[in-house]
Amino acid sequence: MKSPLRTEHEHEHEHEHGHGHGHDQPVSGGAPSSAGFTEHEARQARRLGTVILLVGGFFVLELGGAIWADSVVLQADALHLLTDVLSLAVNLLAMRIAVREPTPRFTYGLRRAEPIAAIMGSLLVLGTTAFLVAEGIHAFRERSPPKAGLMLLFALMALCVNACSAWLLHDAMAGHSHGSDRAGPRKKHGHVLNLRSAWLHMVGDALGAIAALVAALIIRFGGSPTADPIAGFLVAAILVVGALRIVFDAGLVLLEAAPAHLPVATIRAMVAGLPGVESVNDLHVWTLGGGHEAITLCVSSRSGDATFAARLSEKLKGSLGVEYVTVQVEPRRLPPDPRE
Repeated sequence: MKSPLRTEHEHEHEHEHGHGHGHDQPVSGGAPSSAGFTEHEARQARRLGTVILLVGGFFVLELGGAIWADSVVLQADALHLLTDVLSLAVNLLAMRIAVREPTPRFTYGLRRAEPIAAIMGSLLVLGTTAFLVAEGIHAFRERSPPKAGLMLLFALMALCVNACSAWLLHDAMAGHSHGSDRAGPRKKHGHVLNLRSAWLHMVGDALGAIAALVAALIIRFGGSPTADPIAGFLVAAILVVGALRIVFDAGLVLLEAAPAHLPVATIRAMVAGLPGVESVNDLHVWTLGGGHEAITLCVSSRSGDATFAARLSEKLKGSLGVEYVTVQVEPRRLPPDPRE
């Protein structure tokens, strides 16, 4: 009799997943994806490379302008640009490492390189912020007023560059794969955590440029020169909040927490309600980083179909967009015979 989980595409997948386990019970495991970027991930990498070139080129210009204008907030923003270039380069390297082929030692590949890079980038932000605060405190004590006209010019230029860079990264995070990219929904998230860290740098720089612009206008129209360090403190506070949030999210990945969009209780109820499933045991959900999730579970089933595990695995992949799914099926447990 045809099993209730059988689909019209099952013959394309059955040979990929079924293999023995334990007492000859069927197990289905998701095979690692092939190395290399998907179309969407390649687009993300290209955007990140473009931003590195754009920000690196402007860093030299803004640093010279900040020294010329004698502005604390511009110097802080220029220094942050330098850490951005270093951090973005680390992020791009991590993206390329993360898609390398799995090895006998790293059986899931090196996807965890991405949250590690995100944490490193956030720590660079925090280090830069500490320097910004120290410079601001010094400016309160003894500092000649900055050249407001030059501050306005370079702040406007920095705002344009940083806003353009932030838009490029945000568009890469929000975009979808097209054309020949057949990796499926599990790939469309790409390297989101890594790009969020990079995007945080760009937003922080844009905020720094806005703060410098406002401070320059205040000083230009007769306001207090302390507007310069005060603007720097405001940017520092925003950067600290954003960096800590990235560290928290990356830490959840490294601690193998279940992703927020894949709650364990919801998945358990979904599997338990499928035809042929009696109970769900040992359900584990985690993410390898960058939208590459994994699920392992053991189910008791009254189905005698040897391909039940493979088809249940494919159903979960298709429904949840999960890359790795491993299903072990236990036979139905009969009540003990009272005659024994």
